[in-house]
Parts: sequence; C-alpha cells; structure tokens
Amino acid sequence: MEQTTGFDHVTFCVDNLEAAEFLFAKILGFEVIWAAKDVGSDTSSMDTVVVQRGAAKIALMQGRDKAGKSQINEFIEKYGQGVQHVAFAVDNIEAVCREWEAHGVKFSGPVKEGRDGFGPLKQRFTYPLFPNSGLFIELIQRQHGEEAARTFVRSTVESLYKDIERDQTSGVEKTIIDYDPSSMPGQEQRKPLKKAS
Repeated sequence: MEQTTGFDHVTFCVDNLEAAEFLFAKILGFEVIWAAKDVGSDTSSMDTVVVQRGAAKIALMQGRDKAGKSQINEFIEKYGQGVQHVAFAVDNIEAVCREWEAHGVKFSGPVKEGRDGFGPLKQRFTYPLFPNSGLFIELIQRQHGEEAARTFVRSTVESLYKDIERDQTSGVEKTIIDYDPSSMPGQEQRKPLKKAS
C-alpha cells in the first residue's frame, strides 16, 4: 500500500476573498504564495489565493457567477462558508488511485498533471465523502525524484474546477463510495441510552 505522507493543504470557500486574504496574511501571519483570477470556464469560475505559514497551506476560493452559478457560490449556499476539501500528499498518486478504486472509491475526473516552475504536480479529486455533504478529498503528488512542485498550476486547477462544474450542470450527485445503509457498519438497531441515576 502506498503511503499518504501528510496533509498538503485545506481549501476554504469564502464569499469575500479580499477579507479572507487579509485575515490570513495580515492577522494570522501567513504569506501569499500563489493567486489566480477567473479560473474556470465561460459558464462560471473562481478567484483563488493560496497562503502558507510553515508547512500549513490554505487555499481560499471565491466564486464568479457568469452564465451559470459558480460551484463555489453553490457550495456556500448549501453548506455555508468553510472547508470544501482537504488534500492528502502522496508519493505515488496513480498507485493510491488504483488502491482506492479497488475499494469502490469514485473520482470526479482523471489525474491532472502540470508544472509550477519548481517541478511536476499531479492532482485528483474524489466525490464528496458523505451524502448531503460537500466535503471531498484531493490527492496531490508534488515530489517526483529530485523535483518537487511548491505551489499550484492554473491549468490543473482549472481542469479540476471543470470536472466539478460538469457534474453540477448535469445534476450529478455522487459520493466517494456507494452507500448502502443495510451493509454499512454501525447501522444495526441502536439501543437507547439509560439515564444515569
């Protein structure tokens, strides 16, 4: 089994990117390491800022509605501002994907590849973890031999965005696995707790 090496970053959906950037960069002491505007498609897009303090990386995203509603704005309407996904750093993204898919894990699209100026970058999104939840997982591989990506790549971020937008516009609602309540652990009849005397 390939190992997850740790958390790479956490991504927040926000409705005021300027205020969120101010909070992290001016008050919490993070440094802006990457930013991009209008990432997406002709239908909708987002603006994003990535901040870092030590090993902690936070991606902040604000939606831009165009012909359609941005998935970021839709996320905020459904779940409120907050964490959209967590990214796990892995040594071999293809091997982890194969392992997870063998256990029934579903991804929203194929592995995306690019270079950030420091090294190759590979990323892939799962579908949301739970029914009626927007939270999903990203797998990210930054280390490739001696090279290691440090930031992000607009083309891969845009491609990941379009995978979610495709499902959003076609009404697809999936989860990371097929939940069958009758076969899930912990679904047996629970006994009511007794009051302490």
